[in-house]
Amino acid sequence: MAASIEHITYLGEPAVKVTTEKLEGIVVPGWGSNLISLVWRPTGTPLLRSPENAEAYHARTTLHGMPVLFPPGRLENGGFTFRGREYRFPIDPKRGLHIHGVLMRLPWRLTKAEAADGGAEVETTVIAEEAPAVHSAFPHNFTVRHSFRFTDHAVELRFILESRDEAAMPWGLGYHTTFLMPLGGDLSRCKLKLAAGKTWMLDERLLPTGELADEPLAAAMADGLALDSAEFDDAFPADPGAPFEAVLTDEGAGLRIKYEGDNKYFKHWVLYNGKGSALRGFFCPEPLTWLPNAPHVDAPAELTGFQVLEPGETVTVVSRLTVDAL
Repeated sequence: MAASIEHITYLGEPAVKVTTEKLEGIVVPGWGSNLISLVWRPTGTPLLRSPENAEAYHARTTLHGMPVLFPPGRLENGGFTFRGREYRFPIDPKRGLHIHGVLMRLPWRLTKAEAADGGAEVETTVIAEEAPAVHSAFPHNFTVRHSFRFTDHAVELRFILESRDEAAMPWGLGYHTTFLMPLGGDLSRCKLKLAAGKTWMLDERLLPTGELADEPLAAAMADGLALDSAEFDDAFPADPGAPFEAVLTDEGAGLRIKYEGDNKYFKHWVLYNGKGSALRGFFCPEPLTWLPNAPHVDAPAELTGFQVLEPGETVTVVSRLTVDAL
């Protein structure tokens, strides 16, 4: 079937529903340009954790859909200094630090929703100077465009960052992608494959210390780690010799999800599944371009992923979800 576009209302918010032969996705521009729902159509299986109502979404924004993290992760003291310029972000009073950036709760403007060439594209845009929460944290003139390109059984995300400024700007990107897990049946039949030979050492506030250690689950993850056997709230540097990808399989649901990103920019994974809390039924593989707290970590930028956008420069960061039947 050809892909189709439908403008709908989702829990009181204007949204765009995209339907392809195998997938149905819903993008909510007003909720941080969030792909809030993704469904495998042949069996009607929801793949992403979606909220029951708007109140549930706002109570735990990071645990629904694919929130955009800009910058990603935790940031000590709520800010940093770069080339003599201050960057200040809201501090979470419960944690005493900033977490997850300034875009995930921001209304984005819908700038494209069209079906063509057997697929469909939804694009949203933020102009920094028109968004006080963004411009006060990143005092630069820039534009962000977020594109979702749907094909038969895949979604490609393009995060396009364009400088219109006269000064260089630091930046970092991630996605707090929250899959339902298990998708069907038993969590012991759900597996993760990920190349991660090392893990970042974290302090009591889950901030990286700058030290790396051997990851004890590396061999198990390389072969396929059963998701009922580990609790995660951990950060891993990407293996430079392997593709940047995490593969989730659920034998009970008969599905495989490959989550991949551009090796040029994505340098780290954070894995999270509640780690001992009562929150269960989900698994978050979070691809990050820079390590949480990267501006404060005493390690080379090549390792932390600390990125700089030069004046007039544009970068395009690509990631992709591909879903297949086993």
